[in-house]
Amino acid sequence: MLKRMCACLIGLLLLGAARAEAPLCVVEGKVACMVDRDGDTLLRGPDIEDAFIVREDALYAAGRKGEYRLYNASGEPLGETAFAMIEDQGDCLIFRSGSRYGAMAADGSVLLPATWTQLTSDGAGGWLALDTDPLDESPDAILHIDANGEATPTGARTSIGLSRLQSGRMPIAVPNGRYGAVNARGTVVISAEWRAMGAFLDGCAKATGPDGMGLIDPDGAVLAPTIYRWLERGEGIIAALRDDGLDVYASDGTALFGLEGENLEATLAGRYIAVTSGAITRLYDGAGAVIAESDAGVSYAPGTRGQLIVSDGAWGERCAWLMNSDGSAASGRFQRILPLCEGRYAFLEMEGAEYYSAELDRVQTSWNYDTIRYGLMDGAGNILAPAEYRKIRALGADRLLMVTNEEIRLTDADGEIIASWLTAEAEAPTGEAAS
Repeated sequence: MLKRMCACLIGLLLLGAARAEAPLCVVEGKVACMVDRDGDTLLRGPDIEDAFIVREDALYAAGRKGEYRLYNASGEPLGETAFAMIEDQGDCLIFRSGSRYGAMAADGSVLLPATWTQLTSDGAGGWLALDTDPLDESPDAILHIDANGEATPTGARTSIGLSRLQSGRMPIAVPNGRYGAVNARGTVVISAEWRAMGAFLDGCAKATGPDGMGLIDPDGAVLAPTIYRWLERGEGIIAALRDDGLDVYASDGTALFGLEGENLEATLAGRYIAVTSGAITRLYDGAGAVIAESDAGVSYAPGTRGQLIVSDGAWGERCAWLMNSDGSAASGRFQRILPLCEGRYAFLEMEGAEYYSAELDRVQTSWNYDTIRYGLMDGAGNILAPAEYRKIRALGADRLLMVTNEEIRLTDADGEIIASWLTAEAEAPTGEAAS
């Protein structure tokens, strides 16, 4: 009997944890609230006109725009400090009050008062900060602040303000327009000799030298030669165009494969690279295998679960369709397709009228944007909800916000209504989201 009671108690505790693990921020028109996955209200009131996620499944900001408070996943307020904006930096929260920045712990307590013109965490309980105007023309001295709030000049100066440290590095710029990087203590570890430098994602950064763009590691060592005219990151890959070909690297700068050919053009679509040569576009995966081949005018965009959204016609035409990772078609054709959550897409329908263009000497279509409506479909192109919504957007892994002229609906991933609010009278809910 005791074991059964303990099992029931554990089950209830787990159920409670599951219900509170992923609150949703519903913000649409006059409706602004936090609800749980079942649509039950966690936080709503006359002082709530906006809400957003600060730390997934744990911390939320809500309040009047510019005067937010911190809340936990149960909708309970944390601390007393109001802020205009806040960012989770892992070991702390950086918040802005007025025009100044401070740091806050996850329980809402203030770690560092908002007295700094810019602030970023050093990842070890301290911060890098500025106390001068980062928008004027003078370079700003970077300070290091320890956990006790003691500020020490680092000797480094920058003309581009502070950014979040990545891989223990932060780019800086000196007045002559050259870029370098400092470490978490504000010490210069890469001298300012580069014409441009990006963030050190996955241990490497894009850097521009006199001959082009390349990749460097956190110590400034060159991983990919600075010879490229174009270099961009995708999902786990980096593509770089040279005058006589294209090279593809892993996200950490490791070389994967290359292609030869002059005047190539490339675009990234998630984990894939579309390379155009003349009238032909070939779609490659990260291993260099050709997934698809098409006319040069075809475009690719990332979908969900490794799928791609393909468009092979003009805006408004039924030219958008889903492609699987092996290049096979996964859906029929729609006027437009937008990714939502895993395995779910919004499709667009709108009305148009044909007319003859004497200037172009052909029949054109004039699209009526007021008629745009969105529907819901799965990754196989099966329609789950008709195109009758003004908006559809994801509110998490398997929750959607679907807006008609009359209702704001919280639904599951299949479009089944969980809760709803009237668009005209946000304070008169029609579903379980009533407080």
